[in-house]
Amino acid sequence: MMKAILMLLLLSASQAFAAGQHAAEKAPAEPLPVCRLDPQDSTRLAVEPCATAPPQQPRRSVPQVIGRMPPTQMPAPVLHYQTLPTPSAAPVPSMPLPVNGCDSGGCRDASGARYNGAGNATLDANGRICHRNGAFMQCF
Repeated sequence: MMKAILMLLLLSASQAFAAGQHAAEKAPAEPLPVCRLDPQDSTRLAVEPCATAPPQQPRRSVPQVIGRMPPTQMPAPVLHYQTLPTPSAAPVPSMPLPVNGCDSGGCRDASGARYNGAGNATLDANGRICHRNGAFMQCF
């Protein structure tokens, strides 16, 4: 069964190939006319299909010259980086101090120093950030 189907496919393919060869032999290849614009409508071609025009002179080789582009902006300035301060210069948090009383504007510790702010985040007289944790205040 498979052999019969295969033979039918080969036979039909060979017939189609032979028909194509006969059609090609009947029609001689004529060169296409050169493309030109239609004189009445410049958006259309006069004859379709058409072929591009042959070159009028043979092409000659020319060396390719690539020049340097002028700079469009000034070069970036050189940045000089500073070294980080030594770890001994970093601020050290103070010991927690007991808080005596708080009001709506801040708190006072046992020595009478005022911490201005609302809630748990306040500032001491030197501008350091302080954090209140229950009955203790610690500045960083």
